[in-house]
Amino acid sequence: MGSDLDAAWARLGALRDALAGQTTVEPCVAPDAWRIDDGVLRHVDAGFFEIAGFLDGDAERILIRQPETALAGLVVHGEPGERSFLLNARCEPGLHGICQFSTTIQSTPSNYERRHGGAATPFIGLFLGLASPARFLHDSLEYDWGAYYDAKRKRFAIVEVDELLETASPNVWVDEANLRRMLAEDFLVTGDLRASIALLDAHDIAGDGDVEFVAEDRLAERSALAQVPLEELNNWVIDEWGLRERTADQGLAIEYVRTRSTSREVGDWSQPLVLVSHDDRVRLPVRHRDGEPEFAVERRPEFGLAGAELYYPADPDASALPARVIRTSAEGGRFMKHEVVLELADEDAAAPGATWLNRPELARLMLQPGRTAIQLRLAATLLGTAAGGG
Repeated sequence: MGSDLDAAWARLGALRDALAGQTTVEPCVAPDAWRIDDGVLRHVDAGFFEIAGFLDGDAERILIRQPETALAGLVVHGEPGERSFLLNARCEPGLHGICQFSTTIQSTPSNYERRHGGAATPFIGLFLGLASPARFLHDSLEYDWGAYYDAKRKRFAIVEVDELLETASPNVWVDEANLRRMLAEDFLVTGDLRASIALLDAHDIAGDGDVEFVAEDRLAERSALAQVPLEELNNWVIDEWGLRERTADQGLAIEYVRTRSTSREVGDWSQPLVLVSHDDRVRLPVRHRDGEPEFAVERRPEFGLAGAELYYPADPDASALPARVIRTSAEGGRFMKHEVVLELADEDAAAPGATWLNRPELARLMLQPGRTAIQLRLAATLLGTAAGGG
C-alpha cells in the first residue's frame, strides 16, 4: 500500500512540475486593457477585479474590489476517510512555484461563462445545476481577506458524485491519504483548497447535529473609509510598471505581469498583482482539556469588511512556541508570491475575551455562512494534516 501511495505522490509531483514548466511569468508595462479610469485601476471589460484608493482617517489605503462572486468548487467521491478529490493543478502568476493544486474549479462567472473568449471550464455544470449526478455537501458565501479586499465574498461549494468522473490534465483525482499529505506540505495547495477542506471536515465532524455555538449577525461601525481617486493619493507613485508607495506605510505595491500558460482557459494575459512587503502570520491557540483539544477564537471587525465582525484565531501569547507550521500562498491571481504562515500554538494564555471551542463547536461555527475569517478556515486545516493529526 505504501508503494502505491508513493507512486501516486510521484505522479502528482511530475504533473505539477510539468505544468509549471509550461507557464511563464514576467513583468510588463501597463497593458492596454488595464487603465486608471475614473480614479480606479480597472480592465476595459466589465467583470474583472479593480484596485481602488481609500482614506482611512488620515491613512491612505489600497483595496482590491471584485464585483463578481468567484466560485471555489470541489468535487469529491466516497465516504469520509476514504474519499477521492478531484483537484486542478492550477498555474497562477503569483503562486510560489507557479503551479499548486486547487479545487476542481476556481473561477469567476466571467471565466466560466466564457465572456473573455477562453476555453470551457470542465465540470462547471455540477455546480450550476446543469448536471444531475451530484449532491451538495456544502454551499456558502464567505468573506475573503479584510486587509486587502473591499468586502469581497467567495462561494465555496462541495459536491459529491457516485462515480469517478473522467479527467484530463490539469484535473486529477487524489486519494484522501495523499490529500492529507499535501496539506502538510509548504506551497503545494492553494488557499481555496485549504478552506474547502476545512469546510468539508467541519461538515463531517458536525454531521446533522444541532448547532451548539451560534454566531449571530453583528456589524461594527465601519471606520470612515472614503474612496478617493488613485491619482489623488499623496503617498503613491503611478508609472508604467504599476503603483508603489513613497513610504511603506501599508507595505503594498502594484506590479503588472504577463502570464502564458497551456493549462488555463485563457492562455495569455496581462494583469496587475499586489505585492505585500510582509508575511501574514496566522496562529491558532490550542489547549487540551480532559485529553480533548480546544481552540481559542475571538470576534472582531477588519477595515475591508464593511463592518462585518468575524471570528478569527485569538491573539496568542507571543512567547508560545508553535507546535506546527505550514507556509502557503495567498491567492496567486491577485498577489505576487505573498506568503501566509499558518501555525498551531500550544498554550492556555490566549487574549482576554477569547472563546475556547472544542472540535464540534469549531466545526459548527465554521458551517455558519459568513461568520468566520479566512484566517480561521486556513488554520483549521492544520488540525488534520499528516504532520500530526488532531
